[in-house]
Amino acid sequence: MFSDDDDMTAGETAVSYTDEFLDAAVTRLDATFGEGYAKANPVLVAGYIQACASNLGAFMTAAASVPQDGLADMFAAALEEMDDEMPAPKPKRRK
Repeated sequence: MFSDDDDMTAGETAVSYTDEFLDAAVTRLDATFGEGYAKANPVLVAGYIQACASNLGAFMTAAASVPQDGLADMFAAALEEMDDEMPAPKPKRRK
């Protein structure tokens, strides 16, 4: 789901996560409420992105207290669960 963080600066990583959250918000809201719903409700998209960022922050804080040998397993399980919950993205239309 997320880009390879090892080859990016902290700023690039933050932008990458934000882009992922934006794509997830649009995909989820449009899948739930109909095509174009996210575009018509930018405040809801912003709230979704903020919730994602908050959850990531809490996850990273919790991960800091996990012994190094369990960290990779914890991240892999969390990302797998997120991928399982997300609807498949719709192909982007060219204009």
